[in-house]
Amino acid sequence: MLPVPVLRKLLKIHFKLKKSRIAWLALGVSVLAVILAILFMVFEGLDFFTALYWAVITMSTIGYGDVTPTTQAGKIVAMIAAVAGISSFTALVSLIAEYFLTSSLRRMMGMHGVRFKDHYVVIGKGPGVRAFVEEIIAAMERGEAERGKIVAIVESEDEKRKLNLPEEVEVLVGDPTEDDTLKRASIERAKHVILTPEDDSKAVFITLKVKSMSKAKIHVEALREESVPLLKNAGAERVVLSRGLAGRLLASSIFEPEVVNVLEDLMKSSEGHDIVIISDERAWNKKFEDVIEILSPSYFPIGYVKGEMRLAPPLDEVVPQGAKLICITGQSDVRKQGT
Repeated sequence: MLPVPVLRKLLKIHFKLKKSRIAWLALGVSVLAVILAILFMVFEGLDFFTALYWAVITMSTIGYGDVTPTTQAGKIVAMIAAVAGISSFTALVSLIAEYFLTSSLRRMMGMHGVRFKDHYVVIGKGPGVRAFVEEIIAAMERGEAERGKIVAIVESEDEKRKLNLPEEVEVLVGDPTEDDTLKRASIERAKHVILTPEDDSKAVFITLKVKSMSKAKIHVEALREESVPLLKNAGAERVVLSRGLAGRLLASSIFEPEVVNVLEDLMKSSEGHDIVIISDERAWNKKFEDVIEILSPSYFPIGYVKGEMRLAPPLDEVVPQGAKLICITGQSDVRKQGT
């Protein structure tokens, strides 16, 4: 039994050779059909289209019999067309069938590529990948996130099986530090790239690699605080310090456990409550207490953003024009608005 990495490389070489052989064989069959059509046209005194029609029908062994040779030379051409047609068409059909079989096997092993545009590419390992996929799908269904295809890159088939991602997610297996893997994910045309690796140094390398190949916005999970400036300098649009956040939540769970419950509820956009950012012209140039009244009961505003974030502003503070509102909403309220 061949090791999976060796099998993957052999399958990759075989797929490329098969693709090339199909193109050359299809060209050879086409040239042969044209040559036989020209000979049949000359010997039988027919127009080129009728002769080409006869050549294709004869070579494909269909043989309707509506055009038949009447001269000795034409009959010789017909015999050549019949023998050559059986050989060439059979070879072409078998190669095409094998090509699709190889293509299906490559997809099953995560070795295929995609040609998406403005899509999401999530690279990483463990629960971070699945959590992102679940959250972004829920957000797209509610209209809070831009709709787009999702591509996940994992390093092994075992990881692919463990994640068990939804069918609509394209899962590619490969090393995200290699150009070939990133190109298979159509990284150069992606809109957002999300990194959740288990090593910050690898995250920095992948960020630099993606930045050199794509104009996508890069969002990275960092494990150590000292990695944050490195990732930002490498080109990350946003860096989330996951372990620092987890540590603060664990501390809060000791002396204010209710805060942890609230944050856990708000961070799960698929259920319970959620924090959303909305833009509503009705709130502009209005006092904050009036904005609460305007947006009730679907949204409960807790602040606004314009340049900088303003949380819990005084009730008599005026919300500036162009500001976006930070609101808490229940998922049932969002679903009612979407229907």
